[in-house]
Amino acid sequence: MFLYFSVTTVVALLFLIFGYEISEYSQTLIDTKIEENIDITANALTSDSVDLSFATKCTVNISVFNDKYHSEATGVIISNDGYIVTNDHIYQDISNPKIYVFDSNGKKYDAEFIAGDSKFDVSVIKIEAANLNFLSLENDLTINKGDELYSIGRDQSVTKGIACDFLYESNGKSKSVKMIRTDCAVNPGDSGGPVISNGKLVALNCSKTVSVEVEGMSYLLPSDTVERAVEQLIADKKITDRAQLGISYKYISPVYAAQNNSISGIRIEIINADSDLYGKNFSEGDVIVALDGEEITSESVFLDWLTNHRAGDSAELTIRKMNGTDRQVTITFSADSSYSSYFDE
Repeated sequence: MFLYFSVTTVVALLFLIFGYEISEYSQTLIDTKIEENIDITANALTSDSVDLSFATKCTVNISVFNDKYHSEATGVIISNDGYIVTNDHIYQDISNPKIYVFDSNGKKYDAEFIAGDSKFDVSVIKIEAANLNFLSLENDLTINKGDELYSIGRDQSVTKGIACDFLYESNGKSKSVKMIRTDCAVNPGDSGGPVISNGKLVALNCSKTVSVEVEGMSYLLPSDTVERAVEQLIADKKITDRAQLGISYKYISPVYAAQNNSISGIRIEIINADSDLYGKNFSEGDVIVALDGEEITSESVFLDWLTNHRAGDSAELTIRKMNGTDRQVTITFSADSSYSSYFDE
């Protein structure tokens, strides 16, 4: 009995000793892992913070005003010698404007208007400065639905959202660019501010939907479109390569066509005199049903096709005449140079 008791006591003590050692070892592993995770998280936060912190230093406040009107906006420095990109609509209704730029430290600069384009809603201004912090426009990074975006607005405010969709939204009367729809908060004065993803400048704030039927939707200009516009605005003071078909149209959806016993596609409303279709025996009511052999299944198919061409390119249209016959015609795109909201009287 005494022997049994002794053995049991020794076994219990061994379990206690080994259990304590295992527990200590496990806790050490846990503590090490926690410390590693904390370090990793801290590094990640530091990395993101550095990206956004630098981006805010490249973000400026813009004031556009005359004796009667005053508009506030945001812009982003894109060169070390003072070129700044922003939206074009910030000059709307302000003739003979004066432009002030305030950097992230509050320093004021007089700014010169270089050029702008109302359809892309991009303009370029310049301040006299050197060795500035700046952001390069990113044209290689693909944005997918669900990607996180950081929108920087006036006074270097930052909001966070995700890419929700990609769609054509009207700038004035024209659908000229596919925008990124997001739930980032874009407030008055934030127009033209940079949008950052993965530490890259991927878009500009452009507009928001104000409606009781829509909650918190804003629209961003993709940086590849902005870069294309900026290069031409600085070099030529206008967009030189944007293609236009030279027509006014109405998109007829398959459902509408079925309801109204009509043809789905791009129904021609007006053919402008500068269109390559002009004088080729086409008229109002004719419907474009295919583009380079591809059936038009949505308006986006047509707009993507148009966006992917440049002025001077040629393409083939299949057009269904009012009598029901189809005609193939090869056309050449003309240039759509647009204009700016900025004007001196």
